[in-house]
This record gives sequence, structure tokens and C-alpha cells, in this order.
Amino acid sequence: MNVFSELIHSVYDFKSYGLFLKDKKRKTFLFGFLLALIYYLVTVILPFVQFQVSTGGIMRIVDDFLPDFEIRDNRLWVDEAYELEESGIYIYVDTEHEGMDSEEIGQYLRKYDSVLIADANSMVFKGSGKIQYTDFADLDPDMQISKSGLVDMFGPFVSFAIFLVLVMVFLFVEAAFFFGVLVVGLFGMIVSSCMHADLTFGQLYKLGVYTRTTPLIIKAIFSFLPFSPPFYSVMSIGISLGYLAKAIGKMETPELENSPVVFYSDPSMSDDRWKRPEEDQDGWNRPGGSQN
Repeated sequence: MNVFSELIHSVYDFKSYGLFLKDKKRKTFLFGFLLALIYYLVTVILPFVQFQVSTGGIMRIVDDFLPDFEIRDNRLWVDEAYELEESGIYIYVDTEHEGMDSEEIGQYLRKYDSVLIADANSMVFKGSGKIQYTDFADLDPDMQISKSGLVDMFGPFVSFAIFLVLVMVFLFVEAAFFFGVLVVGLFGMIVSSCMHADLTFGQLYKLGVYTRTTPLIIKAIFSFLPFSPPFYSVMSIGISLGYLAKAIGKMETPELENSPVVFYSDPSMSDDRWKRPEEDQDGWNRPGGSQN
């Protein structure tokens, strides 16, 4: 059975879990790796691609958000006045009219956490609790800055940062998956003991990898819904333990009633004894036992 067939059978075919125990360790690891990868592609990459297609990307949003501007000849130029007031942020840029006086600027600085106020000659910026004043006359007269230049300059850095974040998220998803399997294996020891199943921790960990399929499918579905059940991380472990218990119950075990007759011979005894496994307490099996 290949890995993709195992992905399907791990959802509904509890008898297949006995076959999963025979898989080599690298195949079980590949199963878990692919399962977490599919979950990552569905819940992270797919929404990210949809976002990129629908919006044109982060840099396109930045390009639409920022007004056209240019700093040249020690002056700031914008096509039209721009004002934004939202969630503790205030931005006001107007290079055609006289700028704000210091008292009015001070009111905005006290009222908002992040502030950017600029006119043709100067700029005031507040961020992270710090206030910075810039006079464009103090800048290098040969320096030229424009919106398109900034977008072109920082575009590659933004793309690399996005790629790095996606890689970090992928590594976190993989690590979280195998940590979840570890938790299932630990609690699975209790389940195995209660069911009188002779399974080692390594075998329980291997089965735990396959029991994570259904919980991840359910979690992926909820990621596209506007709601999700509370404490689902705990619930998902419970689902895996339920799968584990069901799989252990479906595993083939020798039945005593179908066992063959077992013969014993003890040279210290004058006669041989025979018994069935279920007849340990019968008088036939006790040396010198009464036979009535």
C-alpha cells in the first residue's frame, strides 16, 4: 500500500492500522511529512495565493496606499493633499498650502500613537513613542526620492521576507504535527494498557502518525469557515485516541477457544499431563487431583 492509499485508508479502515505497523520507519515519517505538507498547502499556501491574485500582492497594496510623492530640490512634492485618520494613526500631507502651526501639530502628536504630518518644507513623524522632525532644506540637494523608487527598492526585500515567513510557518507546522503525535503516543500507552494490548511506545507512536489524518482534515475544513470549535487542539487529540482505540480493537489477536490442545511432559512425574489453555483450574491439570 503506497503512502497516498494509506492517507485514505487511515480515515475509515481501522483494520489497515495493523498493516501500518509493518511499515518501515522512513515510510511512516514520509506519511506524516506529506500529511502535514498537504495541511500546510491547503490552509496557508492556498489562502496566500488567493490573496495575491485578488489584491495583486503586498507591494501592489502599498503602491495603491501611498500617494505619489517626490523629494527633489530640498522640497516635497505630492499631486494632491492626502489625509488618513484610523485606529490610532494620523497621516496628513499637503504641499500646496501652508503647513500646520506647531500648536496644531502638537495636538495630533498627543492624540495619536503614529503620526506623519508633512508640508513642502518639513515633516514630523511619531512612531514607537519617539518624535522626529525633518527639515527638507537640510537634505542633500542632489538626493531624489519618489514613491516608485521606494517600491522598486524595497520590493525584493519584501518578497524575501514573505518567503522566509512561509518557510518558518512550514517548519512550525511540521514540528507541531510530530509533537502532536508524541502526545497521542503518550496517552496511547494508557489506552493500550486499558485494552490489554501488548504494544510498545514505538508502535503506538507509529500508529499515532496515522491517527492524525482525520483531525487535520477537520481542522483544515474549519479554517475556511467563519467559526471554529473551542479547544480544538484538545479535541483533536481525543479524536486520535479514539482512532487508536478502534484500531487496537480491530487488530487480530489469538482466541483461546480456538487454540489447539497443548501437551506437557514432566520427567519428574510418573504420568504425562494434557490440558487446554482454558482448563488451568480443572482437576485434570493438578498432579494428584481427584477425578470424579
